[in-house]
Amino acid sequence: MRKLWGLYLGLLDNHPLVTKSLSTGFLMGTGDILAQKFEHKFKGTNGDEKGEFKLNYKRVITMSTVGVLYSGPMLHYWYKSLDVMIKGESKSVVIKKMLVDQLVFAPFAIGGFMTVMNFINNSGELKDLDNFPSSLFYAVKINWLLWPAAQIVNFSLVPPNLRVLYSSIISIFWSMFLSHISFDKDHTTRNHNKTKEIN
Repeated sequence: MRKLWGLYLGLLDNHPLVTKSLSTGFLMGTGDILAQKFEHKFKGTNGDEKGEFKLNYKRVITMSTVGVLYSGPMLHYWYKSLDVMIKGESKSVVIKKMLVDQLVFAPFAIGGFMTVMNFINNSGELKDLDNFPSSLFYAVKINWLLWPAAQIVNFSLVPPNLRVLYSSIISIFWSMFLSHISFDKDHTTRNHNKTKEIN
């Protein structure tokens, strides 16, 4: 295990963008597998004729690909930019980074992810855009239950070169949620209707 970790750190030093992107893709794919298992257990989806769990490999590949080509590179450049914009390691700096990350970057990143998934799931077209604001608002609210605390740990304790990996590990659970709302059309419809009722 120590040798594998040393190998990973070596790849991270020599090929940071590629290594972070591949790690993110792997962990997002893992999150989707777990999401499918939970959906099968609690909703009865993702099953074969006998009702046994059947993994949707296309979903896993889609989430992994988005992780490699979108989430991984975006996190790599975002954390580098954030360290340039807000320098230092004091408690106030950590809080500032967390606030900028959550109030500026998070809505943009989640909205971008949902747009990419909409495009992929609809064969190169953007559909159901009426549901987009309510789905984005819901996703950002859930994001704020997890990520502020996680990012305080990230910015205060995790070395800069490992921040994408740390975020990707936390994202196993976050990816379960994102995968669920990306592939569950009933969810977006229900959430849109709730938002209309509130308004």
